Amino acid sequence: MMKFFRSLLFWEGLSFTVAFLGSRAMDENSMLWYSSLARSSLTPPNIAFPIVWSFLYALMGYSAFRVARKADFRALLPYMVQLLLNLAWSWVFFHYKQPSCALAVLFLLICSLLWTAAEFTRHDRPAAVLLIPYFLWGFFAFWLNFYVVIHN
Repeated sequence: MMKFFRSLLFWEGLSFTVAFLGSRAMDENSMLWYSSLARSSLTPPNIAFPIVWSFLYALMGYSAFRVARKADFRALLPYMVQLLLNLAWSWVFFHYKQPSCALAVLFLLICSLLWTAAEFTRHDRPAAVLLIPYFLWGFFAFWLNFYVVIHN
């Protein structure tokens, strides 16, 4: 039972560590820059982002935990890739203020999510299903990022 909780804590902790590191890209300067951008009318209020992302990171961590219990590390490689791309997007978009490059990162992130879901499906179908909200949010984020690129 202790191994179960340690593993769950590890995968959730890894996901939320990425969340924390990504949030470090959003300093006062970058948020002032972001507020000055032309944004889609579909852009949620700023308060929605940490709520949605907390939910998504929790799902991501639990999904990885489920696969880690059934498969070797190779099954988690695409998950690790998407975590790195997730982190990179925050820094490229907010810290470096490069929406066009961030859009490319987001495209790669969505591709890596498809890879992750395909790999997870082979080992634990519910783990892949848990990624659906993240995948949908990724497409929504792509639209928001695309809008910023086109209108700024």
